[in-house]
Amino acid sequence: MKEIPNHITREYSGLVLERIKHLAPGGKMGDLPKHLQHESFERKGDKKTGGPNMRLLRLEKDKPSLTVTAFIFNKFVHPTEDRYITPREAACLQDFPHDWIFKGTLGQIQKQIGNAVPVNLGKAIAGSVAKYFERKNQGGIKTIASYFSGAGGLDLGFEQAKDNFISFETKFCTDIEKWAQATIDTNRPEWNFHLADIRKLDPETVKKVVGGNPDIIIGGPPCQPFSVAGKQNAVSDQLGKLYSNFIDHVSYLSPSVVVMENVYGMAQVKSVNMIDLIYQSFDKIGYEVTHRELLAADYGTPQKRRRLIFIASKDLHNYQFPEPTHCETLNLLGLPLYRGAGEAISRLPKPKNV
Repeated sequence: MKEIPNHITREYSGLVLERIKHLAPGGKMGDLPKHLQHESFERKGDKKTGGPNMRLLRLEKDKPSLTVTAFIFNKFVHPTEDRYITPREAACLQDFPHDWIFKGTLGQIQKQIGNAVPVNLGKAIAGSVAKYFERKNQGGIKTIASYFSGAGGLDLGFEQAKDNFISFETKFCTDIEKWAQATIDTNRPEWNFHLADIRKLDPETVKKVVGGNPDIIIGGPPCQPFSVAGKQNAVSDQLGKLYSNFIDHVSYLSPSVVVMENVYGMAQVKSVNMIDLIYQSFDKIGYEVTHRELLAADYGTPQKRRRLIFIASKDLHNYQFPEPTHCETLNLLGLPLYRGAGEAISRLPKPKNV
């Protein structure tokens, strides 16, 4: 059998192994015997302080995982084996193909996987965009310019959404991370990756590479300033202002459709109403916009990852968000149940030990 890339593990011992062995399916750090819990779990008054190792969780065979993050190495434990999951297994939770090669150091690979848009969620969004064009009787190949592309999860979703009427082709993609460039160049050189800071990227360059104005612009500006796991500094953080540079490119390139995604925490920032800011920014350049929080598990991803999706166009009345294809419980619509994390990674061979 051909070796599966990025599928490596190591031997665990000591306290780490003892914690893992005592974790039942679905078990977390707080469920362990007191002597095995991290010291940050010591009670102060009526409250446990928690701490960095609250992330520890053993996956379950028939239930989706919680959100995959860059902290794969000390978060998810394999459903049946006494070890943390491998980068490849984490990539399965993000719907990446088994042969998709992630480049970089272990930390850089984990970051790419953790920051990616689940491919199945991207495919569902792409399917709704395809229906938008079909309702307007506009088929054929639709060109994409992709920003903040990372490991390419959203682009892969669009690539997989083609049918007999319409297909999508990424003609330009960009990110500031060199390891993202290495990953895309290895897997999809035809996407024409450009290593660049969007604040310094000339949109005319994008137009020249695409061969005209792209039909679609997609991208997810950095989410750290809006994440509920962080400080939610929003636009007071320089990264939190990059959405405006993204919209500047939209204004210049005038695509038919824009897809912008971010963490659901963007809607919960207290210091500023980010939703209003984004709507106002699109309105100023003549675009209508709508948004919705989507759950990746609703579209076949074995992960309960929530993302905020913005769709913008100069003519939005033909657009509808995708309907769920999966459900958490038995339902009258006959939808299949959510995919389990354990089931998704069980198709992989044993990992290589290093």
